[in-house]
Amino acid sequence: MIAWSAMISGYSRLGMVNECFELFREMQKTEVVPDKVTMVSVILDCAMSGALDLGRWVHAYIDKRSIENDLKLSIAFVNMYANYEYVEKVIEVFKVMPFKYAKAWSSMIVDLAVNGLAEYALMTFF
Repeated sequence: MIAWSAMISGYSRLGMVNECFELFREMQKTEVVPDKVTMVSVILDCAMSGALDLGRWVHAYIDKRSIENDLKLSIAFVNMYANYEYVEKVIEVFKVMPFKYAKAWSSMIVDLAVNGLAEYALMTFF
């Protein structure tokens, strides 16, 4: 599992979105269950590549497989949904975060503001 995760993360960091998705599909065929680190890379690629439908599927997959949803994973979801101006999902993900550290607040506010949703960002802050 570590090798799969390292390769998927590497592709993601290099901006090799198609390779990341392809390797993730291959991983699923072998029935290796990904961990939260792998899923963060896949979600970030969904955000970068315009693959909202895949990102929503990944979100459901994580829930179905009961993969631990930690701060990094939650922030990746906030980033992805904010990129698509999907405010309802941004707020939904934020509300169910187990802990809302400063990084979570910052991410939500910045992601909303950068994606043309400054009004929502300000409402969140105040």
